Amino acid sequence: MRRVNMVLKAISQLILAVGLLQIAPVDASYFELSAGVAKSGKAVAAVDVMDNFAILPQAGNRFNYPVKVDKNSYGIVTTAVSALVVDRDSGAILFQKNAGAVRSIGSVTKLMAALVFLDQNPNLSQTVVLEADKDYVGGGHNYLRYYDGVKLKDVLAAGLIGSDNTAINSLVRFSGLSREEFVNKMNEKARDLDMKDSVFADPTGIDADNMSTARDIVKLLAAAEKSEIIKFYTEMPKIKIIQDSGRAVEIKNTNKLLDTFLNQGDYKVIGGKTGYLPEAGYVLATTVEENDHAVHIVVMGSESKKARIDEAKGLAYWAFKTFKWQDDK
Repeated sequence: MRRVNMVLKAISQLILAVGLLQIAPVDASYFELSAGVAKSGKAVAAVDVMDNFAILPQAGNRFNYPVKVDKNSYGIVTTAVSALVVDRDSGAILFQKNAGAVRSIGSVTKLMAALVFLDQNPNLSQTVVLEADKDYVGGGHNYLRYYDGVKLKDVLAAGLIGSDNTAINSLVRFSGLSREEFVNKMNEKARDLDMKDSVFADPTGIDADNMSTARDIVKLLAAAEKSEIIKFYTEMPKIKIIQDSGRAVEIKNTNKLLDTFLNQGDYKVIGGKTGYLPEAGYVLATTVEENDHAVHIVVMGSESKKARIDEAKGLAYWAFKTFKWQDDK
């Protein structure tokens, strides 16, 4: 009898949630997942469907929020453990899946490091030298040659475009702050941005203790896009850097969404950052614009590099085809 009551309760909650979806663009993925089995082998409870419904609008331009025009479209199935799509101008949540789950974020951490570094008002035109014994951090690619002069702006570019851990780590030294002071400022800035569920342990993202949620990462993404320097570099598909010796290196952006149809024609990818650690899975935070409308997209814990791009691409396309903005003609 107890099992029957639990099933009836779950069914009633699911019916209620479907009804709510007809009037509010909220989490679609729960419906796809509630009928399946989680990777851990545990069935997803129907009660999870009711998690965190959004009320529109939330912030920004409250008079130009998106309205769901295809009420039968609930989103896409993702391998990502967490996913979130937010209208940039209104703050309306268009899609969410475990958006409040605290997870390791990998190199998305570099966006916060870049913000803190730029807060120190560095002279980006000065020539600096990376030193192996002071700056080296393993993991990923190290693009810049040690003891070979390079513009500070190019060090920042290598960190943001190529996700170079050593480049980002060297920014701590060039900021004039100690490592402890720098990380403290990262956490202070997180509090300033109302990233309530985030904590930073190092500037590169190599430490799995850099933790956040999809909701908080949207706030970080929005702050990073307000920096013209960060926006400029994270929108570049690639960059060529020449050091003082004449050595040239081409660095391709790890955000492969820049190479898709979402960065052509009416679409534009507005910056963002990738991340990966075994503890984090594959992560991507980015913003995609179609004509005059833009959505922030975060996927966390995707199963592969390809999956995180395909899922972000699918979520962006779905959002623009499923919602209509109030000022659309």
